[in-house]
Amino acid sequence: MQNQNQPPKKDRFALWIIVGVILLCLMIAFDVRTSSISSTVQGITRDVLAPMQNWSTDVLDWWRESVDTLRSLQTLKDQNAELKGQNDLLLQAYSRMLTVEAENQRLQQMLDFKQSRLQYEIEIAKIIGWPVSNWSSRYVLGLGSKDGIAKDMVAVSTSGLIGKIVQVTESTAELMLLTDELSSVGVRIQSSGCLGIITGNGAQTPTLTMSLITSNAVVKEGDLVVTSGLSDIYPEGLVIGKVISCTKEASGMHQTAEIEMISDFYSLYEVMILCNVQTVPSVTAGISIASGVIQ
Repeated sequence: MQNQNQPPKKDRFALWIIVGVILLCLMIAFDVRTSSISSTVQGITRDVLAPMQNWSTDVLDWWRESVDTLRSLQTLKDQNAELKGQNDLLLQAYSRMLTVEAENQRLQQMLDFKQSRLQYEIEIAKIIGWPVSNWSSRYVLGLGSKDGIAKDMVAVSTSGLIGKIVQVTESTAELMLLTDELSSVGVRIQSSGCLGIITGNGAQTPTLTMSLITSNAVVKEGDLVVTSGLSDIYPEGLVIGKVISCTKEASGMHQTAEIEMISDFYSLYEVMILCNVQTVPSVTAGISIASGVIQ
């Protein structure tokens, strides 16, 4: 039976460790304070302490390197966050610059259009309302009766005809696009002069239909289609599109052509309203598909 007064083995081991450390410290102190100790004892002491000194030095170096690494990582993280913020600001500035540049280009084209067409009094109207559904072919413009806009005025882009005004309030106007199923425009094929009627097929259909073309008319793919001028609303020669196909009707009396529109209605931000259209008899009106201006 173990004596209750005898310390446990673990306690005795810890006691020996403490005693050993004390003796080691005394030896080190003695080694420092006296020069009479033999070189052999000094060597043994250094050999005994060397592993501990090396270990402690390695630990300190590791700790120092770890702290430096953590500081470097934090610095890199902060720099990365700062650079990301600067990059975001640069991207935003670049995006704004491109937007302003595109707007300036559009407005310059419209200004050139106005200056080259003195027979038209033109108002530039910003689109403030787009179709509420994919089935609608109506835009809302930011000009109204107080700005001189009236029903049945024609809207164009620098490429060609867009549509006409169908409703006006004091501050806004509703623009019906050529694609609207209620839209109908008298047109002619520029190369041959044959007449017909353009109608819309709805916002979901990107092409228009030209009907009532005489059966003997020569209609070729790529022919340019312009307004005929046989209307009190649409001036002569406004470009609408070009022929992509033509078929004879079952009756054999007429032909029907499918027309690809020149203007991209769905990338517009502004349109030009032709107010006060004046007829110029000496000039055959028309819009060049290349330049996009009336000739």
